[in-house]
Amino acid sequence: MKLLCLSDIHGEGAGLREILPGAVEGADAVVLAGDLTHLGGYVEAKDLLAPLFAIGIPLLAVAGNMEHEGVRRYIGEKKIDIHGRGVVMEGVGFMGLGGGTPSPFHSPWELNDEEARPLLAAGLAAVADAPFKVLVSHAPPRGTKIDRIFTGAHAGSGAVRELIDAGAVDVCLCGHIHEAAGEDRIGSTLCVNLGPFKNGRYAVVIIENGRARVDWRKR
Repeated sequence: MKLLCLSDIHGEGAGLREILPGAVEGADAVVLAGDLTHLGGYVEAKDLLAPLFAIGIPLLAVAGNMEHEGVRRYIGEKKIDIHGRGVVMEGVGFMGLGGGTPSPFHSPWELNDEEARPLLAAGLAAVADAPFKVLVSHAPPRGTKIDRIFTGAHAGSGAVRELIDAGAVDVCLCGHIHEAAGEDRIGSTLCVNLGPFKNGRYAVVIIENGRARVDWRKR
């Protein structure tokens, strides 16, 4: 399975159109790990995603902390939202968690660990029978190379880390913390902070023979 993976687009629709349709060539799905818009709502999400829907490739998405409820409503209506849900495609189970971790900035959508845990549990239950599982979380797992903010402090999700520590998923695709793009491993789980697409970063993730690898891209 080949996945085109983007996070933190922050409304950069021109950049998205620039990489299409070439970036989706041969892809089985597009995964969007949150902050599609920047403080946007329904209309902004609809406009941004129109080129992807026009191509007709399956989409899976969660909204991020810098988005208003209208984004969640739109991706819910389009049946691509996997926040607190799970779907199985070609034997790969995808589950999601949107929003960000609590911060001093009080961004539009933040979830604490107590709120996140039941959502993660619901998503995991929906993909329980899948032999390979992918968590799409806007926030990265806490205490890793990929959740360090510019001060060096860890700002990821404790609930996401707990799920990964339990060995529940094989891959975690995330974003949110722009300066921490890259890869880390927690046990056997590959964790990937996709970095901000608004700055040109994205990735293709290949899943085959029970393993995943990342092909980093730059527009």
